[in-house]
Parts: sequence; C-alpha cells; structure tokens
Amino acid sequence: MLQNGFQALQTGDLVRAEQISRQLVAGNPRDEGALLLLAMSLDAQTRLDEAAAIFERLTAFFPERAEHWLNLGYLERSRDNTAAARHALEQSIALDPQYDALRELGLIESAAGLNHIAAVHLSAALALQPNDATLRAQTAGTCQRAGRTDEAMALLQGWADWAHSNPDALADVAWTFMENGDLENAGYALELAERQAPDNASILAKRAAFLERTNRVDDAGVLLARIPLRDDGIKEEIDVVRAQIAGRSGNADEAYAIYETLVRDERIALRRPELFFALAQISDKRQDAAQAMNWLQQGHAVQMQQLRASLAPKAELDAMLLPPVDVSAQDYAGWAEVSPPSAAESPIFVVGFPRSGTTLLETMLDAHPQLSCMDEQSFLHELVQQMRERGYDYPRDLGKLDDATCDALREHYWKQVRERSQADADKRLVDKNPLSMTRLPLIHRLFPNAKIILALRDPRDVVLSNYMQIFRAPAYARMCERLDSTAQGYAVAFAAWNAFTGVFRLDLLQTRHEDVVDDVAGFSRRLCEFLGLEWSENMVAFHEHAAKRGYIGTPSYHQVVEPVNRKGIGRWLRYAQWLQPASSVLAPYVSQFGYAEVTDRRADASP
Repeated sequence: MLQNGFQALQTGDLVRAEQISRQLVAGNPRDEGALLLLAMSLDAQTRLDEAAAIFERLTAFFPERAEHWLNLGYLERSRDNTAAARHALEQSIALDPQYDALRELGLIESAAGLNHIAAVHLSAALALQPNDATLRAQTAGTCQRAGRTDEAMALLQGWADWAHSNPDALADVAWTFMENGDLENAGYALELAERQAPDNASILAKRAAFLERTNRVDDAGVLLARIPLRDDGIKEEIDVVRAQIAGRSGNADEAYAIYETLVRDERIALRRPELFFALAQISDKRQDAAQAMNWLQQGHAVQMQQLRASLAPKAELDAMLLPPVDVSAQDYAGWAEVSPPSAAESPIFVVGFPRSGTTLLETMLDAHPQLSCMDEQSFLHELVQQMRERGYDYPRDLGKLDDATCDALREHYWKQVRERSQADADKRLVDKNPLSMTRLPLIHRLFPNAKIILALRDPRDVVLSNYMQIFRAPAYARMCERLDSTAQGYAVAFAAWNAFTGVFRLDLLQTRHEDVVDDVAGFSRRLCEFLGLEWSENMVAFHEHAAKRGYIGTPSYHQVVEPVNRKGIGRWLRYAQWLQPASSVLAPYVSQFGYAEVTDRRADASP
C-alpha cells in the first residue's frame, strides 16, 4: 500500500497519496514511510504548515536520521522560518555532513549577511561536489564579501571553462570580479551571461549595477528601465540599483525614499547594513547631521551584529588591524647592505590613512601619459607572508634579507602586478594603498629609492569620513565602529609613521588634500617636479580620464569622475558634538599637520 502511495505522489495524484498515507498513519502513528509520504504530499500541495508538523514528528520519532532534519530544514526555509531551518540543518550536518545540508545552510547564512560562517559551509559543500558551477560561483562571492579575497580569486580560476554555459553562475562570477576590481573579467562574464539569458531580470539588474559602478550612469538607467518590476526576490536587487542611479543623477529624495522603504523591512535591514550607510550619505548631503548619525549608528550596529555572529571569539574581529611595528635606529643601522633598484625601476607609492584623498592623487597620476595605476591591492601584505614562509620574521628580520631574497620578494611583487592588475606594463607603476603607510619598513627594504607620496587631510574629516563608510574587512569594520575607535586607529597609524620617518631616509612628498583641491594645476606641476616628469595638462582634467577609466575600486569611485570641488572639506564642523570624544586623541595630529587654525572656521557651504 505504501508503494502505491509513492507511485501516486510521483504521478501527481497528491490527494490519493495523502489519503493512503493517512490510512497507514492511523494504523501506526510511528510508521516512518507513511509519515514521510504524508509530509511530502502535503508539501507538494503547498500546505507547508501541515507538512512542517509532520516533518517535526519524524525528527522527534527518528532523531538519528539526518535526512528528516534536512527535509525539515528545506521546508522551514520555504516558510521563511530561518531560525528553525538553521537549527534543522545544523542537526542534519551533525549527523551526516552531506552536500545538500551544507549548501542549504551556507545559503541561509549568506542570505542573512553572515558571510564568514556561510563561506565555511559552502566551501565544505563544494569540496564534496567540486564540479558544481553554481555553487563554486556562490562560494567565491561569499568569500569575497567575507573579506577572504585570496580564496575567492582561487575559486574563480578557470571560470571561463566551468561557468561558460551557466548564466546564473556567470552573473555571480562577474559580480565577484567587479567587487575585486577586475573590470575586464567582470564585463566579459556579464556579457556571456546576458547573451545566454537576455531576459533574465537578475542578470540585467547586475548589468545595470555594473554600469553604475563603472560610472556609466545613463546607460545603467536605460537598462534598468527594461527590467519589469516584480514583487519577488529580484525587486530588492532592482530597487537598490534604482536608488544608486537616482542618487548619482541628483534625485536625492527619490534615492532616500527607496532606501528607507527597504530598511523598513527588518529581514532586509538585518542583512544589508550598507543601506543604512547610503541613507546617512544622503542625510549628510542634506546637511542633516543628526539624521546622518542616526543612520550610521544603526548601520554599524547591524554590521557588528553580523560579524559577531559569524566570527569565533578572539578571531579576526578581535585582531588588531594596525599591530605595532617597531624598527629602531639601532636596528636600521644593522641592516645588511643590498643592491636596490633605482627610483625609476621602483613603484611610486601613494599612502595615507584611508579617506585622506589618496584616490584623488591616484587618479591625477593615472592621467599622466607616463604613469599607470592599479586599484588597491594587498601585494605588500603578501610579501610579509612570503617572508614568513621563507623563515624570516617581520619586521625583526628585515635586516637579514640578502640580495637574493630581496630579489625574489620583488619578483613576487611584480608577478602579482602583471597577473592580477590592469596596470600598463609599459608605464611606471603607481601603487596606491592607503595603509601601506604601515608597511613602510618593508617598502624601504625592498624599494629604498622609491618615491613616496603621503596624502594628508584634516584628521577630523578623515575620521568622520571613515566612520561614514562601510568596510568589509572585519578588523577595519571593528575599528570604525565608533568615532573614538576610528580616531584611535588613526593615532596608531600615524604614531608608527612618525617613528618610521624618524628612522628611514625617504624620498617623500607630503601633500594636503585641501591644498590639492584649491590649486589643482599648481599641485600637479609640483607633483611632476617631485617625480622628475614633464607636466601634463591631462592631470588637471583628471576627472575626464577617470570617467574613461571606468572602474575605480574605492568608496570614492563616484567622486573622482566629478570636477574637483571642496565638498567634504570642513565637514567635521557639522559633527563637532559627536566628534568630541575623539578630539583629545586627534589633537596632536591636528596640530602636527597644520590644521589647528581651521578649528573655528565654518564648514564649507557645499552639500
């Protein structure tokens, strides 16, 4: 009789299957097969509450059976009962860590914004089925959002082979590449995806977001208009792009209304803290400091809630972003002599605390016909790892590196530049990464003749701007959780910088953001003089060059395609009352860098 019931289920006679199963259960309430048939027939009829009750009975009667917990997890997710689904899947994995349960739990955690723990489950599922293209693309994207960029890029190796016939996987691959700054692969993957599924709303939405992110706002709006608005999972994706385009097109009220509607949905708000930061940015443009701070506090709270739920105690979240690095004059005097490359054979390093105008400098330099920039990369951090793999401690053993080891480390650096950046190999490289300022001992050991440009900006504007951005790296997000903690990070970075510059002999140009925007032409000439280059008028119209360049992988991407302006200069004055807890920490640097005289000035009137 049970076999007849399953045959009825397979042929679509759901009522008959239910009738047979109920007859069997009436005779034996613990009949496992009959209960399973009943639950499946109810599920197929979309009577989800009744089906869930039967699956719960199965897990109660047979708690050692992983498949019953898995089925319950699937069903609870269908009912949008995330907590129950998570519990059921965790029970299934504990009994038998199979692909289906690991993948499902990973997708649940990813949808909840818990990318660190999601990456663990999805990676485990992928290890069981490595040829699953959709899962590989999803895992790579989750790793990228968790700040595990190296793992993400490793997963995307050979993507054109394993994802070429899967448009959804291609779209996910494209998004991950875009978030990592690989414009060429991102655009190609999206082109392939759209070619295979030209009417796929999700792919079109990603394409529109890509166009906005690469500063083709009008094209993004045209494409978005082609996508029908549906009340399903795609609507949220489309609404976010609509808001981004509205904000870029001067329709701040429309953008604000869209974002605010999105965050009213608690399910969206708890997994998308970036929406609160977007609302804060719009409030700031309206010069409503109190409202901006309200949104920022909510955004940071949601992000930290996500990170604390994802990371184990004492893990990356509690790590020091800027651990103290000490190289004394005595240490430096004992460094072994090596034969370094010349300034022309070395990168030009643009450094400074994030949000100090480094992207503006980079874009200006990239506009020079003899220079080529790459989006921010972690190549110097990787060299520290290379040192450790060779048995050297950083920074203690920098002085022990001989010519052969230094040559090998430099070759590794240039190899990464060639393979993982879009820098023009025929031009002189500009390596812009703000926090490379904390790697100054490494830079000076490998490229002691390098030209170094330090970007400065009023420390109070810098700290405020960092607090107003959402950062994905857990340790940096933790540092920027509050204004006072952000100020502490700034102080640690510049205390190290001051110590380094007191020890090392550097070819250094120190710049102030405010001076740059006040006299772009004069500053660009000064910059060329420092670098030993002829001046190029392209550097004055750098925003036009940036628009042609397309992708800029920093939070400033929408700003550097605009003509230079004083937006953001003196913005801290509107937030002075909230910055008060950070003032004593920043005071020495406000004085050192010459900003004490602007304390009592009015903020610039520009929104």
